[in-house]
Amino acid sequence: MAGIAYNKSVTGRELNSVNDLFDPAFKGKIGMLSEMRDTIGLIAMSLGIDLATPTFEKFQPAFDKLQEGVDSGQIRQFTGNDYVDDLEQGSFAACIGWSGDVVQLSASNPDIGFSIPESGGTLWFDTMQIPVGASNVEGAAEWMNYVYDPVNAAKITAEVQFISPVQGVQEELRKMGGDAAALADSQLIFPDASTLATLQSWGNLDEEEEALFDAEFAKITGA
Repeated sequence: MAGIAYNKSVTGRELNSVNDLFDPAFKGKIGMLSEMRDTIGLIAMSLGIDLATPTFEKFQPAFDKLQEGVDSGQIRQFTGNDYVDDLEQGSFAACIGWSGDVVQLSASNPDIGFSIPESGGTLWFDTMQIPVGASNVEGAAEWMNYVYDPVNAAKITAEVQFISPVQGVQEELRKMGGDAAALADSQLIFPDASTLATLQSWGNLDEEEEALFDAEFAKITGA
């Protein structure tokens, strides 16, 4: 999931709205992800834009808001996973971040928090695929079966602390005991129906729309 990550020692409060990222009190201390779908997605949702049917025209207000944040100096930097260092050190008061990263960070730093914005967060997926013409299809299938075994998937979840698609992982984490068992009750790893209802995934972009989105985002971020 993508949502709002924040350092309470800097913000002085919990943040639960995308508008908080544009609060002048945090000028120059806001981070945005270099992943277009999460950054633009959260901003778009805060403006009431549905991610399921994306068009460049519909999403233009989200790009405009991001551009305003850059021009005003509100946004300090666009980052990949390295935002966690800036967040922990206080260079970022808050940023758009990924749930698994923040769960790991908050375990050692209670000032670090994560929230799904009131307007909703984004839900995304990593996938495994076997390419056509692969030389070792059997080995690839064996690896997939290994990863999707609940015992092994639970070990992966305990390490990365992101949502797992594998049924039975929650029970296996409880069997592991200790810190792993505590993860079984996390809404950020095992969201209930009400939490899932606040999340959106992007609809498909055709090749032309994808190019427009990427070009506009690159122009704003300086990528």
